[in-house]
Amino acid sequence: MFKPGKIWNDQDGKPIESHLGGVLFDNGVYYWYGMNFDGPTIPPKTIPKQAYAWFLNRGITIYSSRDLLTWKYERTVLTEVSHKPGELLQPLNGLVRPKIIKNDKTGKFVLLATLTSPDFETFNDVIVAVSDSPIGPFELKGKLGWQGEPNQTGLWIRDWKDAVNDAPTRIRGFDLGLFKDDDGKAYLLIGHHAVLMYELSDDYLSVVRVERLEGAQGESPAVFKVDGTYYQVTSRLSGWAPNQNLYFTAASIWGPWQPRGAFAQGPKAQTTFDSQVTFVLPVANKPRAFIFIADVFHATSGTDVADLRKAVHVWLPIELDPSDQSMRVVWRDQWDVSVFAGS
Repeated sequence: MFKPGKIWNDQDGKPIESHLGGVLFDNGVYYWYGMNFDGPTIPPKTIPKQAYAWFLNRGITIYSSRDLLTWKYERTVLTEVSHKPGELLQPLNGLVRPKIIKNDKTGKFVLLATLTSPDFETFNDVIVAVSDSPIGPFELKGKLGWQGEPNQTGLWIRDWKDAVNDAPTRIRGFDLGLFKDDDGKAYLLIGHHAVLMYELSDDYLSVVRVERLEGAQGESPAVFKVDGTYYQVTSRLSGWAPNQNLYFTAASIWGPWQPRGAFAQGPKAQTTFDSQVTFVLPVANKPRAFIFIADVFHATSGTDVADLRKAVHVWLPIELDPSDQSMRVVWRDQWDVSVFAGS
């Protein structure tokens, strides 16, 4: 049984270290990717210009499962940190919100993550890495860039003062999401007040277009699609502290997006069960079955978390009403995949 908000151990009896990540289904197996928080939590203001509790770069963990409940630890990738100035993978540069999709044309598994320094400015970019296997190893290709010229510039001027002087080609990281549509096209979503969406190139290794999504707002955007309607779930901006997450719907991936309000119901609904969305997982072979995936950080404030090693997961089924394209996520102390019977 899934037990949201409780410690979740892998098949070796160790707590699953896979936070702020996503899940990929390939060839009958689910792969869960996320951040590894097993190192020390660094309190705010420990480092110059560090406003939020921080962490060491411990790489990206990969787990596998056939039933979504029992997970096997496979490996941790992108752990090769360097102390040299200017290097991307440094001890204090977090690889945040990793997401992975498969390119059906090339057969490659493409990983995108936000590369963030504690000041959110020295590094606040998107990195891309590639593998022939869902469990790696992954080859770091560097920062995600443009194929051709940017179609828009000055996108963050109203949302992030440090971005006013960005080069037109800079792709800010912030809190990212990744979505692959039915036609194989893939989209990177970046949320920080506004939500920006970048269309990826055919090989998913660069971007070809960006738009601010009309009607959508928040951070940590997660998109899924049901019966031709696109749903987007976002968190509000409150740092480490939980808030009331929202959802939006659209007939086109490019919008306009219609704000639909909150979706959580039950105890602590006002703080989305004290959690923040990281991903929406489509259940394989069930076109109307989706799982809301979120993290609980036990934040003491918007800037501080006492111990990230105590972070736990919230997985809950999403209930959809096709008559009005609404969704809700109801708290359950425990549940299993039988709730999706007939989906």
